[in-house]
Amino acid sequence: MDRTHHHGSVRNKKGVNAYPEVYIDKDADFASIKVAPGIESRSYVKDGVVVCEDRNGRIIEIQLLNLKALLSPGKRLAA
Repeated sequence: MDRTHHHGSVRNKKGVNAYPEVYIDKDADFASIKVAPGIESRSYVKDGVVVCEDRNGRIIEIQLLNLKALLSPGKRLAA
């Protein structure tokens, strides 16, 4: 039996947000975390992390370039 309400069937509803999308490539020592939809307009590097923004300045993706160094014990990222 399918539940329904005034917006339609509950079973037919899709997830509102499919983010974050995470991609990890251990061979290349790289990870990417897509946190929002959008087209990259600007990016910058800070402490081995690439931050990608859309044209409105919202962060849409974070890329980790050297996972082993970033995740080593005792390593702290600058605030």
